[in-house]
Amino acid sequence: MKKIVMSIAACGFCSAAACCLASAPLNRPGGALELGVQYDRLLFANASSSVDSSVERNKSQPEKKGPTQAEIAEAINNPLSHLWLLWVQNDTSWWSGDITDAFGEDDKVMNTTLIQPIMPLQLTEDWKAIIRPVIPINSFDTIDGFDVSETEPEGPLGINFERETGLGDIVLWTAFSNNYTPPNVFGFGPTIMMDTATDDALGTGKWSAGPMALAFHIGDKWIYGVVAQHWWSFAGDSDRDDVNLTDIQPVLRYRLTPETNIGYAPNIRGNWDNDSDDRWSIPIGLGVDTLVKLGPLPVKIGVEAYHYIEQPDSLGPEWQVRLLFVPVVPSPGWSKTPLF
Repeated sequence: MKKIVMSIAACGFCSAAACCLASAPLNRPGGALELGVQYDRLLFANASSSVDSSVERNKSQPEKKGPTQAEIAEAINNPLSHLWLLWVQNDTSWWSGDITDAFGEDDKVMNTTLIQPIMPLQLTEDWKAIIRPVIPINSFDTIDGFDVSETEPEGPLGINFERETGLGDIVLWTAFSNNYTPPNVFGFGPTIMMDTATDDALGTGKWSAGPMALAFHIGDKWIYGVVAQHWWSFAGDSDRDDVNLTDIQPVLRYRLTPETNIGYAPNIRGNWDNDSDDRWSIPIGLGVDTLVKLGPLPVKIGVEAYHYIEQPDSLGPEWQVRLLFVPVVPSPGWSKTPLF
C-alpha cells in the first residue's frame, strides 16, 4: 500500500510540475511583484538573454541587470524570499550510548542526505506561501539482533548491527506569511511527516502532523532566528511507537563579507514519549558558508561541525559534520504573480 501511495504521489508531483512549466511563460509581463527588495529582480538575466536574443529588442529600452552576488547571498539568508532553491544537506553523525558501551561496540555512523526543494508562491498581493518538502535518504547502522547463549540465560552476549540504506519519512511544511521583507520576517503553517520509509529502521512507521513557525531578523551583519516544528502521530502501524516529536532549529550567523557567513544552525530534537534520560538531542558547534558561482549558477556551499552536549543515554549522536550545497534555480514567472 505504501509503495502505491508513494508512486501516485510521485506521479502527481511530476505531472503537476510538467504542466506548470509547460504552461508558464519565461517572462510574463507584469508577473513579478515589486516588493521593494532588490534581490527579487531577474535572477538569471544572462540565461534569459539567450531566449531574448531571437527577438528584436528595442534599443531605446535599458537592459535589465541581474542581482549582485551580495544580493543573492542576502536573499538566501531570508527563508521567506522569492528565490527558488534546491537545498541539499548531508549530515554524518557518530552515535554511542549505553547499548554500544555494554557490548564494547565502536561508535555507529549514521548518514542522512536531505533534499529540499524550496518553492515560494505569491498567493495574494500581501500573502506568500513557502512550500518545502524535506526528502531524507538515510544510511543507518541498525540493531539486527543479539547473540545469545542457551547455557547463559542472564542476557545477550553480543549485539549485531546491520547497515540499512533507503528513503526515510518525507516531511512537508508550508509557511504562510504577510511579513517577508527584511529586516524582520515571520511565517507559520502546517507540517506533516509521511510514512514513506523503505525500511522500518529508517522511519517512524507513522503519519504525523502538527504546527510550524519561523521568525528571523536579517540585518546588515547579524542574522538570527528560529524554525520550530512539532508532530503528533495520527495514523500508521499500530505496532510502532506513537510520535510526539519537537524539532527546533535556532539560527545565528554573522556576515564576514557580503557573500560569506560564520555561525550555526543546529537541529535540537525532543522526543516526548521517551524517558527524560532519552528525550533530548542538543548540539552546539560552528560553521561557515559562502556563495560561489558554478558557471552562471549561484551556489551556496558550507560546512558545519557539532558536538552534542545532551543526547539519549541509550543510544544517540555525539558528533556531527554537516555539508551544504544549495544552488539557486530559476523561478517560473507565475510563482511571483498573485494566484488570488
